[in-house]
Amino acid sequence: MNVPVAVCTSPRKTSSSRSYADGNPQPPGASGEIVVTHLAGTGFPFVRYRTGDVAVLDESRCPCGRGLPLIKEIQGRTTDFVVAKDGTVMHGLALIYVVRDLPGIAKFKIVQESTDRTRVLLVAGPDFDPRTTERIRAGLAERLGADVAIDVELVADIPAETSGKFRYVTSKVGVR
Repeated sequence: MNVPVAVCTSPRKTSSSRSYADGNPQPPGASGEIVVTHLAGTGFPFVRYRTGDVAVLDESRCPCGRGLPLIKEIQGRTTDFVVAKDGTVMHGLALIYVVRDLPGIAKFKIVQESTDRTRVLLVAGPDFDPRTTERIRAGLAERLGADVAIDVELVADIPAETSGKFRYVTSKVGVR
């Protein structure tokens, strides 16, 4: 379903946003990255600007009369940048793509401790197959480097950051 979300601070503002996952608009209740179009500025408009914020759309509509849905929950940032063993800097999505569509994973977080070690925290879902951990190790090693230690840890839960937001990828490696 293609669902625009109004940022209704004023009826004169002209902006909308959508929640996307895999490049597809998400229905209310589903989590996705917020992509915004803002046309009310005096300069160049922002068209399909990827904010990096992950949110869930509400099923209720804005009471302003525009009939557009509201944002129910801001969940956090999508990613950090990561640095491969060879020094290549890449967007954290390169690692997320390895994990996010695997069956049986309820929740995950990737933590790059150094260019030599990355941890993957997994909350297993009902269909989790233990062999999935090897697929994750192989996929991350392909991107980060064959000799990088990839530690996959099954955990009961993955807490949000102290800010209350959830980040799928964090890196402790400084981008040079």
